[in-house]
Amino acid sequence: MRVVPLFLCCMLMVCTSIAQRNYVPGVIITLQNDSLKGFIDFRNWYQAPTEIVFKESLSNKTEQHFRPADIKGFKVAEPEVEYVSRKLSIDITKQSLTKLTEIFPTIVQDTPVFLMRMVTGRYNLYEYIDVHSREHYIYDAQDVPPTELVYAERYIDRPSGGGIFKDEKYKYQLADLFADNKALAAKAVKVAYREANLTKLFLDYNNYKGQGTQNTVTVQKKNRQPVAYGIMGGLAFNSYPFSGPAPLGQADYEDSKEPIGGIWVDIPIGRSGRDFSFVAELLYKKLDAKGSGITSPARKYHLAFGYLQLNTMVRYTYPIKGLVKPYINAGMGNGLLIKTIANSVGSEANPQELVDGPRKYEQTAMAGIGVKVRKVNIEARYTTGNGFSPYSGSKTPVRSLQVLAGYSF
Repeated sequence: MRVVPLFLCCMLMVCTSIAQRNYVPGVIITLQNDSLKGFIDFRNWYQAPTEIVFKESLSNKTEQHFRPADIKGFKVAEPEVEYVSRKLSIDITKQSLTKLTEIFPTIVQDTPVFLMRMVTGRYNLYEYIDVHSREHYIYDAQDVPPTELVYAERYIDRPSGGGIFKDEKYKYQLADLFADNKALAAKAVKVAYREANLTKLFLDYNNYKGQGTQNTVTVQKKNRQPVAYGIMGGLAFNSYPFSGPAPLGQADYEDSKEPIGGIWVDIPIGRSGRDFSFVAELLYKKLDAKGSGITSPARKYHLAFGYLQLNTMVRYTYPIKGLVKPYINAGMGNGLLIKTIANSVGSEANPQELVDGPRKYEQTAMAGIGVKVRKVNIEARYTTGNGFSPYSGSKTPVRSLQVLAGYSF
């Protein structure tokens, strides 16, 4: 297909963009409490970074790499984010909400790590996301070492029957921590182990302790990513490698170009900075396969159907500074045949039905790569579907290279 070189060119351009650094102004806090100003390669980390890359100036080609044991922390100016380095023992045993019955070996991590500062005050609150994407919350104070707020879910196998056990020790830790404020201590034993709930609790307590003093209480501001939606359209370059013993597999079909269009919604997954989102599209597409029989005398084949299709994908948008943001996505499509345009074999004067009862439901696998420029998305996407054949042994795959553009309202 002629558009394959274009698709490969788009992939190369986007991959080149992805390889670029994303340097933003930042400050390194050294082990000697000195401030080292420069630029940090900011990746909008979801899982806590294991090291950061630093340059004293953008023109300097020399990069410095810092791990948690090398520095006391760092700050990024845009967006305003602060990480501190702390050494503490954390249970990072894998937990799966879908496989809680699976027993994983206990893993305790006892090394310096970067913690994201959430609340500053009498008690500081931090967030740590481990390698298994498990959330941990840690607090400390001037006279209190870093301490994890303990929460875990495990499957316990007992002779009387297994079940899920929740260790909610954090509630009693917080009740003891805020014991001098009975109202907040009462809330602590009911608070959910979530960022927003714990942040509010620490903020309320710090404000309570700060009354009448010069203590400064701050909370980490997060840029929430709004849900985006809009329209989309483009061209699908389809090929039809049909095969099998049924009559529809006894022809060579020409490639076709068909319009495609619909609406879409992009929903961020989790907190801002994750850079992953769930994308749903509802679109109309058409396939139009025209062919000639492979036996003599050759007969004309024509199959054309209209589909209403729901695509569901996971998208990763690379966190690069600037107007152009590259992304990749992959997922599945579920198509419903809503219109039969052509279904014939033979001459125009004496056509016969080619497929007796085409299958109404089509499944499609897809993957794409594209860029966002302000409110416009441009994407090259490859899809492959199982088609419409109702016959055992006959295959009607539809391969499609799509060039799409979307606009966000």
